[in-house]
Amino acid sequence: MKRKISLPFAVALTLSVLALLFQTGTAQTGLVTNRINVQVFGGLAIPTGDFASTSSVEAGGAQTGFVVGGELGLNFVGGLAWWNTVAVSFNSLNEELVEDLAGLTSVSGDFGSWTTIWPMTGLKYTSWVAPGVAIYATGQIGLLVGSTPEVSVSSSGFNYSSKSFSSSSFAYGFGAGLLVADRFTAGLRYLTGQPEYDIEFRVSGPGFTSTTTGKTDQPTSIIQLTVGVMF
Repeated sequence: MKRKISLPFAVALTLSVLALLFQTGTAQTGLVTNRINVQVFGGLAIPTGDFASTSSVEAGGAQTGFVVGGELGLNFVGGLAWWNTVAVSFNSLNEELVEDLAGLTSVSGDFGSWTTIWPMTGLKYTSWVAPGVAIYATGQIGLLVGSTPEVSVSSSGFNYSSKSFSSSSFAYGFGAGLLVADRFTAGLRYLTGQPEYDIEFRVSGPGFTSTTTGKTDQPTSIIQLTVGVMF
């Protein structure tokens, strides 16, 4: 089953937030003293929707993991910046999904992890709200480059395995956060895409091997809660 991403809604929401920040921040002076800013960040990667589900038709079974990344920004006037981000998230696979797919109640072995890379570009707007404290909002588009978990488990003398495959799709995201002392950040970012992956699931036991192949769409949405340092 394929699902369409509501891009117009996301763009409208992001532009509305940016416009609100611009209106509330026009009386403020420039926010960031450097024209070019570099930021490194890390934090939690929380899967949402089908990506986190273990029971939906397009379940991904991803569990809460971690994200690391870096950003490069070119500041314009009035707190507006061209903002480029590369974030890499790692989310382990929930064993409940593997058990459900294999039709078993208990399996053991290596369940693997989802890896998602998000190269994104867009706009960032920052506005002072107190001395030394600012809020910001971002709206970005880009790519989702993902890899499926490599699974190798066993149960009752049977072995179950799935290869890791990579794919990519259009992605978009928006976020908001705090900037303190022009240096430290704490933020929330929502990213989403829908790549199509090849699949290969193999079951083997005494005297037989069965292999299932195909393709599947995987809605992939993540909320990233991060802290960072800006240079």
